[in-house]
Amino acid sequence: MEDGWCLTESDPQVFSELLRQLGVKGLQVDDLYSLDAETLAPLQPIYALIFLFKYVGGGAEDRAGVQVDALDSGVWFANQTPGRDELRTHETPLASLAARRSPAIADTQVINNSCGTIAALNAVMNVDAPGVEIGSELGNLKEFGAGMGSMDLGHVVASSDQIREVHNSFSKTSPFSLDPSAVPDEAKEDAYHFITYLPVHGLLYELDGLQASPIMHAPVDEGENWLDAARETIQARIETYPPGSVMFNLLAVRADPVPRLRAELAQPDLSEGRKYEIQEQLQHEESKRARGAMENSLRRHNILPVVLELFKAFAESEDAEGRERTIDAAREKGRKRREANKDE
Repeated sequence: MEDGWCLTESDPQVFSELLRQLGVKGLQVDDLYSLDAETLAPLQPIYALIFLFKYVGGGAEDRAGVQVDALDSGVWFANQTPGRDELRTHETPLASLAARRSPAIADTQVINNSCGTIAALNAVMNVDAPGVEIGSELGNLKEFGAGMGSMDLGHVVASSDQIREVHNSFSKTSPFSLDPSAVPDEAKEDAYHFITYLPVHGLLYELDGLQASPIMHAPVDEGENWLDAARETIQARIETYPPGSVMFNLLAVRADPVPRLRAELAQPDLSEGRKYEIQEQLQHEESKRARGAMENSLRRHNILPVVLELFKAFAESEDAEGRERTIDAAREKGRKRREANKDE
Protein backbone atom coordinates (compact mmCIF):
# COMPACT_ATOMS: atom_id res chain seq x y z
CA MET A 1 0.00 0.00 0.00
CA GLU A 2 1.20 3.51 -0.70
CA ASP A 3 -0.13 6.70 0.84
CA GLY A 4 -3.11 4.68 2.10
CA TRP A 5 -4.24 3.59 -1.38
CA CYS A 6 -3.42 0.23 -2.97
CA LEU A 7 -2.85 -0.50 -6.65
CA THR A 8 -5.99 -1.27 -8.67
CA GLU A 9 -6.06 -4.09 -11.21
CA SER A 10 -7.52 -3.35 -14.63
CA ASP A 11 -10.15 -6.03 -14.17
CA PRO A 12 -13.81 -5.36 -15.06
CA GLN A 13 -15.06 -7.43 -12.13
CA VAL A 14 -12.97 -5.35 -9.73
CA PHE A 15 -14.51 -2.15 -11.08
CA SER A 16 -18.04 -3.59 -11.15
CA GLU A 17 -17.82 -4.80 -7.56
CA LEU A 18 -16.16 -1.54 -6.46
CA LEU A 19 -19.13 0.41 -7.83
CA ARG A 20 -21.61 -1.98 -6.22
CA GLN A 21 -19.91 -1.66 -2.82
CA LEU A 22 -20.04 2.12 -3.15
CA GLY A 23 -23.81 1.82 -3.61
CA VAL A 24 -24.05 2.25 -7.39
CA LYS A 25 -26.93 0.40 -9.06
CA GLY A 26 -27.71 -0.13 -12.72
CA LEU A 27 -24.12 -0.16 -14.02
CA GLN A 28 -21.48 -2.75 -14.69
CA VAL A 29 -18.01 -2.72 -16.23
CA ASP A 30 -16.85 -4.99 -19.05
CA ASP A 31 -13.66 -5.50 -21.02
CA LEU A 32 -13.49 -4.02 -24.51
CA TYR A 33 -11.17 -5.59 -27.06
CA SER A 34 -12.30 -3.43 -29.95
CA LEU A 35 -14.28 -0.26 -30.61
CA ASP A 36 -15.87 -1.47 -33.84
CA ALA A 37 -19.65 -1.32 -34.18
CA GLU A 38 -20.07 -5.11 -34.08
CA THR A 39 -18.30 -5.37 -30.72
CA LEU A 40 -20.12 -2.42 -29.18
CA ALA A 41 -23.67 -3.29 -30.29
CA PRO A 42 -24.44 -6.00 -27.69
CA LEU A 43 -23.00 -3.84 -24.89
CA GLN A 44 -25.13 -0.76 -25.49
CA PRO A 45 -25.89 1.54 -23.86
CA ILE A 46 -22.30 2.42 -22.97
CA TYR A 47 -21.96 5.52 -20.81
CA ALA A 48 -18.19 5.86 -20.43
CA LEU A 49 -14.84 4.30 -21.30
CA ILE A 50 -12.02 3.78 -18.80
CA PHE A 51 -8.65 3.65 -20.54
CA LEU A 52 -5.52 2.20 -18.95
CA PHE A 53 -2.17 3.07 -20.49
CA LYS A 54 1.50 3.02 -19.66
CA TYR A 55 2.52 6.43 -18.39
CA VAL A 56 5.80 7.48 -19.98
CA GLY A 57 7.65 10.76 -20.32
CA GLY A 58 7.85 12.81 -23.46
CA GLY A 59 5.46 13.14 -26.35
CA ALA A 60 3.29 10.09 -25.63
CA GLU A 61 1.26 12.21 -23.21
CA ASP A 62 0.87 15.13 -25.65
CA ARG A 63 -2.58 15.03 -27.19
CA ALA A 64 -5.33 17.09 -28.71
CA GLY A 65 -8.10 18.70 -26.74
CA VAL A 66 -8.72 21.87 -24.80
CA GLN A 67 -8.75 22.17 -21.02
CA VAL A 68 -11.97 23.72 -19.77
CA ASP A 69 -13.31 24.75 -16.40
CA ALA A 70 -15.25 21.88 -14.82
CA LEU A 71 -17.82 24.14 -13.17
CA ASP A 72 -18.48 26.12 -16.34
CA SER A 73 -18.83 22.95 -18.43
CA GLY A 74 -21.07 21.14 -15.94
CA VAL A 75 -18.68 18.19 -15.66
CA TRP A 76 -18.18 16.46 -12.30
CA PHE A 77 -14.42 16.10 -12.11
CA ALA A 78 -12.15 15.17 -9.22
CA ASN A 79 -8.42 14.82 -9.61
CA GLN A 80 -5.98 12.87 -7.49
CA THR A 81 -3.80 15.81 -6.50
CA PRO A 82 -5.73 17.47 -3.68
CA GLY A 83 -3.09 18.33 -1.09
CA ARG A 84 -0.34 20.94 -1.03
CA ASP A 85 1.07 20.04 2.39
CA GLU A 86 3.76 17.52 1.48
CA LEU A 87 5.13 18.28 -1.95
CA ARG A 88 5.80 14.88 -3.55
CA THR A 89 6.83 13.39 -0.21
CA HIS A 90 6.41 9.91 -1.66
CA GLU A 91 8.06 10.06 -5.06
CA THR A 92 6.79 7.51 -7.60
CA PRO A 93 7.20 7.23 -11.38
CA LEU A 94 3.63 8.42 -11.88
CA ALA A 95 3.94 11.34 -9.46
CA SER A 96 7.27 12.57 -10.78
CA LEU A 97 6.24 12.27 -14.43
CA ALA A 98 3.02 14.11 -13.72
CA ALA A 99 4.88 16.86 -11.91
CA ARG A 100 7.27 17.39 -14.81
CA ARG A 101 4.40 17.40 -17.28
CA SER A 102 2.02 19.86 -15.62
CA PRO A 103 2.86 22.96 -13.55
CA ALA A 104 -0.50 22.63 -11.80
CA ILE A 105 0.44 19.13 -10.68
CA ALA A 106 3.97 20.11 -9.64
CA ASP A 107 2.58 22.12 -6.71
CA THR A 108 0.40 19.31 -5.41
CA GLN A 109 0.69 15.96 -3.68
CA VAL A 110 -0.34 13.07 -5.93
CA ILE A 111 -2.48 10.44 -4.19
CA ASN A 112 -0.60 7.46 -5.56
CA ASN A 113 -2.55 4.42 -6.77
CA SER A 114 -5.97 6.10 -6.56
CA CYS A 115 -6.37 6.71 -10.31
CA GLY A 116 -8.56 3.63 -10.88
CA THR A 117 -11.18 4.70 -8.37
CA ILE A 118 -10.88 8.35 -9.45
CA ALA A 119 -11.52 7.30 -13.07
CA ALA A 120 -14.54 5.22 -12.01
CA LEU A 121 -15.98 8.09 -9.95
CA ASN A 122 -15.41 10.58 -12.77
CA ALA A 123 -17.43 8.24 -14.96
CA VAL A 124 -20.41 7.36 -12.77
CA MET A 125 -20.87 10.82 -11.26
CA ASN A 126 -21.54 12.15 -14.77
CA VAL A 127 -24.01 9.43 -15.80
CA ASP A 128 -27.61 10.59 -15.86
CA ALA A 129 -29.63 7.69 -17.24
CA PRO A 130 -32.80 5.76 -16.36
CA GLY A 131 -32.15 2.88 -13.97
CA VAL A 132 -28.81 4.24 -12.72
CA GLU A 133 -28.52 5.15 -9.03
CA ILE A 134 -25.30 6.28 -7.37
CA GLY A 135 -26.39 5.47 -3.81
CA SER A 136 -26.27 7.47 -0.58
CA GLU A 137 -22.46 7.70 -0.15
CA LEU A 138 -21.80 9.07 -3.63
CA GLY A 139 -25.05 11.04 -3.57
CA ASN A 140 -23.90 12.83 -0.42
CA LEU A 141 -20.49 13.39 -2.01
CA LYS A 142 -22.11 14.91 -5.09
CA GLU A 143 -24.36 17.16 -3.01
CA PHE A 144 -21.59 18.22 -0.63
CA GLY A 145 -19.18 18.88 -3.50
CA ALA A 146 -21.55 20.99 -5.57
CA GLY A 147 -19.69 24.12 -6.62
CA MET A 148 -16.26 22.75 -5.67
CA GLY A 149 -13.28 22.75 -8.00
CA SER A 150 -11.53 19.56 -9.08
CA MET A 151 -8.80 19.71 -6.43
CA ASP A 152 -11.29 20.29 -3.63
CA LEU A 153 -13.36 17.35 -4.88
CA GLY A 154 -10.20 15.25 -4.98
CA HIS A 155 -9.53 16.19 -1.38
CA VAL A 156 -13.07 15.15 -0.40
CA VAL A 157 -12.62 11.79 -2.16
CA ALA A 158 -9.22 11.26 -0.51
CA SER A 159 -10.75 12.05 2.89
CA SER A 160 -13.55 9.50 2.53
CA ASP A 161 -12.75 6.47 4.68
CA GLN A 162 -15.46 4.42 2.99
CA ILE A 163 -14.20 5.08 -0.54
CA ARG A 164 -10.62 4.32 0.47
CA GLU A 165 -11.62 1.15 2.34
CA VAL A 166 -13.66 -0.13 -0.62
CA HIS A 167 -10.77 0.71 -2.96
CA ASN A 168 -8.24 -1.09 -0.77
CA SER A 169 -10.46 -4.15 -0.33
CA PHE A 170 -9.48 -5.23 -3.85
CA SER A 171 -5.73 -5.14 -3.27
CA LYS A 172 -3.74 -8.32 -3.67
CA THR A 173 -2.60 -9.73 -0.35
CA SER A 174 0.94 -10.94 0.12
CA PRO A 175 2.68 -12.85 2.93
CA PHE A 176 5.78 -10.75 2.30
CA SER A 177 6.42 -7.10 3.09
CA LEU A 178 9.08 -5.31 1.05
CA ASP A 179 10.63 -1.93 1.72
CA PRO A 180 10.04 0.09 -1.50
CA SER A 181 13.19 2.13 -0.84
CA ALA A 182 15.25 -1.07 -0.99
CA VAL A 183 14.10 -1.88 -4.53
CA PRO A 184 16.51 -0.56 -7.20
CA ASP A 185 15.02 1.84 -9.75
CA GLU A 186 15.57 -0.55 -12.65
CA ALA A 187 13.56 -3.25 -10.84
CA LYS A 188 10.56 -1.04 -10.10
CA GLU A 189 7.36 -1.59 -12.05
CA ASP A 190 6.29 0.70 -14.87
CA ALA A 191 3.72 3.36 -14.06
CA TYR A 192 0.22 2.82 -15.47
CA HIS A 193 -2.65 5.26 -15.31
CA PHE A 194 -6.47 5.20 -15.69
CA ILE A 195 -8.44 7.98 -17.38
CA THR A 196 -12.07 8.34 -18.45
CA TYR A 197 -13.74 9.29 -21.74
CA LEU A 198 -17.44 10.12 -21.81
CA PRO A 199 -20.01 12.50 -23.29
CA VAL A 200 -21.43 15.33 -21.18
CA HIS A 201 -23.93 17.84 -22.59
CA GLY A 202 -23.11 16.94 -26.20
CA LEU A 203 -19.31 17.11 -25.87
CA LEU A 204 -16.67 14.39 -25.56
CA TYR A 205 -14.48 14.85 -22.49
CA GLU A 206 -11.31 13.23 -21.26
CA LEU A 207 -11.13 13.17 -17.45
CA ASP A 208 -7.56 12.61 -16.30
CA GLY A 209 -6.95 12.73 -12.56
CA LEU A 210 -3.45 14.05 -13.15
CA GLN A 211 -4.77 17.11 -14.98
CA ALA A 212 -6.13 20.22 -13.32
CA SER A 213 -9.24 20.39 -15.56
CA PRO A 214 -11.38 18.28 -17.91
CA ILE A 215 -10.14 18.07 -21.51
CA MET A 216 -12.79 18.75 -24.16
CA HIS A 217 -12.27 16.93 -27.46
CA ALA A 218 -15.22 17.21 -29.83
CA PRO A 219 -18.98 17.74 -30.16
CA VAL A 220 -20.90 14.45 -30.18
CA ASP A 221 -24.46 13.23 -30.51
CA GLU A 222 -26.31 12.41 -27.32
CA GLY A 223 -26.83 8.81 -28.50
CA GLU A 224 -24.36 6.04 -29.26
CA ASN A 225 -22.37 8.02 -31.84
CA TRP A 226 -20.15 9.54 -29.16
CA LEU A 227 -18.14 6.32 -29.31
CA ASP A 228 -17.02 7.18 -32.87
CA ALA A 229 -15.30 10.32 -31.59
CA ALA A 230 -13.92 8.42 -28.60
CA ARG A 231 -12.50 5.75 -30.92
CA GLU A 232 -10.66 8.37 -32.98
CA THR A 233 -9.30 10.09 -29.87
CA ILE A 234 -8.09 6.89 -28.23
CA GLN A 235 -6.63 5.56 -31.46
CA ALA A 236 -4.70 8.80 -31.97
CA ARG A 237 -3.28 8.43 -28.49
CA ILE A 238 -2.28 4.79 -29.05
CA GLU A 239 -0.50 5.76 -32.26
CA THR A 240 1.90 7.95 -30.28
CA TYR A 241 3.43 4.77 -28.83
CA PRO A 242 5.89 2.50 -30.67
CA PRO A 243 4.24 0.06 -33.15
CA GLY A 244 3.22 -3.22 -31.56
CA SER A 245 3.12 -1.78 -28.05
CA VAL A 246 0.87 -3.72 -25.68
CA MET A 247 0.47 -1.09 -23.00
CA PHE A 248 -3.27 -0.51 -23.00
CA ASN A 249 -6.56 -1.82 -21.67
CA LEU A 250 -10.07 -0.52 -22.26
CA LEU A 251 -13.14 -0.94 -20.06
CA ALA A 252 -16.74 -0.03 -20.84
CA VAL A 253 -19.04 1.40 -18.17
CA ARG A 254 -22.42 0.20 -19.39
CA ALA A 255 -25.97 -0.41 -18.27
CA ASP A 256 -26.39 -3.53 -16.16
CA PRO A 257 -28.09 -5.94 -18.60
CA VAL A 258 -29.56 -8.29 -15.98
CA PRO A 259 -32.69 -6.27 -15.01
CA ARG A 260 -33.54 -5.71 -18.68
CA LEU A 261 -33.06 -9.39 -19.53
CA ARG A 262 -35.19 -10.54 -16.58
CA ALA A 263 -37.96 -8.11 -17.48
CA GLU A 264 -37.97 -9.31 -21.07
CA LEU A 265 -37.95 -12.95 -19.96
CA ALA A 266 -41.10 -12.32 -17.90
CA GLN A 267 -43.10 -11.20 -20.94
CA PRO A 268 -45.93 -13.71 -21.63
CA ASP A 269 -45.79 -13.47 -25.44
CA LEU A 270 -42.06 -14.17 -25.71
CA SER A 271 -41.13 -16.68 -28.41
CA GLU A 272 -39.31 -19.86 -27.43
CA GLY A 273 -36.31 -18.90 -29.53
CA ARG A 274 -35.97 -15.51 -27.89
CA LYS A 275 -36.56 -17.04 -24.45
CA TYR A 276 -33.66 -19.43 -25.03
CA GLU A 277 -31.39 -16.55 -26.11
CA ILE A 278 -32.21 -14.53 -23.00
CA GLN A 279 -31.68 -17.50 -20.70
CA GLU A 280 -28.26 -18.05 -22.25
CA GLN A 281 -27.35 -14.39 -21.80
CA LEU A 282 -28.52 -14.43 -18.19
CA GLN A 283 -26.54 -17.59 -17.49
CA HIS A 284 -23.46 -15.97 -19.01
CA GLU A 285 -23.84 -12.82 -16.89
CA GLU A 286 -24.49 -14.77 -13.68
CA SER A 287 -21.55 -17.08 -14.35
CA LYS A 288 -19.32 -14.07 -15.00
CA ARG A 289 -20.37 -12.47 -11.72
CA ALA A 290 -19.87 -15.67 -9.75
CA ARG A 291 -16.39 -16.06 -11.21
CA GLY A 292 -15.63 -12.42 -10.46
CA ALA A 293 -16.85 -12.79 -6.87
CA MET A 294 -14.55 -15.77 -6.37
CA GLU A 295 -11.57 -13.93 -7.87
CA ASN A 296 -12.26 -10.85 -5.75
CA SER A 297 -12.46 -13.05 -2.66
CA LEU A 298 -9.08 -14.59 -3.49
CA ARG A 299 -7.62 -11.09 -3.85
CA ARG A 300 -8.71 -10.25 -0.33
CA HIS A 301 -7.36 -13.37 1.32
CA ASN A 302 -3.82 -14.65 1.45
CA ILE A 303 -4.29 -18.42 1.13
CA LEU A 304 -0.58 -19.30 1.29
CA PRO A 305 -0.62 -19.91 5.09
CA VAL A 306 -3.60 -22.25 4.65
CA VAL A 307 -1.80 -24.21 1.92
CA LEU A 308 1.32 -24.48 4.07
CA GLU A 309 -0.72 -25.71 7.03
CA LEU A 310 -2.40 -28.32 4.83
CA PHE A 311 0.96 -29.60 3.66
CA LYS A 312 2.20 -29.62 7.24
CA ALA A 313 -0.85 -31.55 8.44
CA PHE A 314 -0.48 -33.97 5.54
CA ALA A 315 3.17 -34.56 6.39
CA GLU A 316 2.42 -35.16 10.06
CA SER A 317 -0.63 -37.36 9.56
CA GLU A 318 1.01 -40.24 7.69
CA ASP A 319 4.26 -42.11 7.62
CA ALA A 320 6.43 -42.17 4.51
CA GLU A 321 4.77 -45.31 3.13
CA GLY A 322 1.29 -43.86 3.64
CA ARG A 323 2.25 -40.64 1.88
CA GLU A 324 3.53 -42.64 -1.11
CA ARG A 325 0.22 -44.48 -1.34
CA THR A 326 -1.71 -41.19 -1.21
CA ILE A 327 0.49 -39.64 -3.90
CA ASP A 328 0.19 -42.72 -6.13
CA ALA A 329 -3.60 -42.70 -5.75
CA ALA A 330 -3.73 -39.01 -6.71
CA ARG A 331 -1.56 -39.66 -9.76
CA GLU A 332 -3.83 -42.51 -10.84
CA LYS A 333 -6.91 -40.31 -10.51
CA GLY A 334 -5.22 -37.65 -12.61
CA ARG A 335 -4.29 -40.20 -15.29
CA LYS A 336 -7.86 -41.50 -15.50
CA ARG A 337 -9.23 -37.96 -15.70
CA ARG A 338 -6.88 -37.10 -18.57
CA GLU A 339 -7.85 -40.25 -20.44
CA ALA A 340 -11.54 -39.49 -19.95
CA ASN A 341 -11.04 -35.98 -21.30
CA LYS A 342 -9.33 -37.37 -24.40
CA ASP A 343 -12.27 -39.67 -25.11
CA GLU A 344 -14.83 -36.81 -24.97
